[in-house]
Formats: sequence, structure tokens, C-alpha cells
Amino acid sequence: WHIDAALYDYNPPRVTTLYGIKVPAGPKQTVRYDDGTGDELSVPLGTTAFVSGKTMFDILPREYKSLAVRTKVRYAPHPYVWMAPARAVPTGLGIETEGLELPVNELPSWEESKIKTFSMLWKNPITGELHFQVHPCGVQELIIDPLPEGANRDGALYPNGAHLKDLKEVRSLLYTMQRPAIAPRLVYPHDWQERDLVLFHNRGILHTVVGAFKPDQVRAFHQCNLAASDVPQGPSESDVLKWA
Repeated sequence: WHIDAALYDYNPPRVTTLYGIKVPAGPKQTVRYDDGTGDELSVPLGTTAFVSGKTMFDILPREYKSLAVRTKVRYAPHPYVWMAPARAVPTGLGIETEGLELPVNELPSWEESKIKTFSMLWKNPITGELHFQVHPCGVQELIIDPLPEGANRDGALYPNGAHLKDLKEVRSLLYTMQRPAIAPRLVYPHDWQERDLVLFHNRGILHTVVGAFKPDQVRAFHQCNLAASDVPQGPSESDVLKWA
């Protein structure tokens, strides 16, 4: 599960386009989440599956909404190179913490100023709604602001703020917050037909490619997105006061 974004140097695109050139034909497949929940999802062969970042935020319990509205996400330098030796968790929602990431000193040269730190929640500029928009695989640190003055501290998580750098803790927290929103009933798996053109709000949803193909089954697509000139807008001061 991911957002289309370099997560280093360039800002996340607003929109992604996908054009189906060759779509394999075949029966539906069953996705097994394989995380102990028993969750399964019937999907068309070669689907792209989507979930809503708005829903991901909306269904969080109060204490996690408070945490999300106060948190910024710092990605690794060259995150796709950094994470390449590691493996994903069974649901595809993040990386197993096994110490397999490339050491920072073995990455291509990088600049501190080009490392990306974004708000955990991105505000939809049209609706004003907050969307939980985090690419769980590339995250390295979480930076949490303290509760605003006068906020209810009962049951609050990290009420005094925190800077989480332990990968296992960072990933566990993100997984806890994001996993409910990929429940089968909340997933839209698109049934691709050849010449389908899909445009989606890359700053409002997460998506993933799904499917296991036989050697003679080919999936060919054109994809296009452009790095944006602006940074995604995070929660406003009033949002923080409302949700924290």
C-alpha cells in the first residue's frame, strides 16, 4: 500500500493516471491478508486496489485522531533504495523490521535539505477534510507535537510530544493506525478492462497492485504523474484544537 511519490527531493503528485494497455483475462483471485485476522478479499485478476485516506482518519479512535493531527512523518533519504533489501509485511502495509535496510552511509549521496517531512494528515483543499496519507514503507521517524494547552489528557498518547526513531516502534504505531482502513469491506478493487483510463487523487487515497500471474498472463499499463510544486497542506491550528 502506497502513495505515488519520490519521498525525497520532490513533492508528491496531486494526481496519478493509469491507462490499461493489456489486461490479463482470468478468474477472480482471493487475497489472503495472512496476518492472523482471517481477512480475505475477492478481487479481479490484476486489480489495482484503493482505500480512502479520509476513511483511514475518520475511523480512528479518539486517542489516535489526537495523535495523527499532531504528528509529522520523516522519510528516509532515498527511501526506495534504503528499503530495497527488506521485505514487506503480509498485508503489504509496511516493512518487516529485521535490520535489512541499507545503512545510511551506503546510500547514494544525499542532502539533509532534500529529506521529506510531511504532516501525517493532508487537508483536502476543496472539502477541507483530513486524509491519513502516509507511505508506510519509507518512513524512518515520527515527530509528535505535545498536546495544545487545555486539551484533555485522559488516555492521550504521547501527551508531551515525542520524536520516535526506533523503526520497530515507528512501524508498529503506523500499522496500528492504518490497518483498520484496509479491511476488505473498505477496499475498492478496480476491475480493469483494456483502454480503461483511471485518474485518482494521489493526495487523498492509498493504492496497491494485486495479483499472481501465470507466465502467459501479461499486465501492461502506462502510468503518469508529475511532482507537484507545492507541499501537501497539513492540519490547521483549528484542526489541531478540534481533534487533539
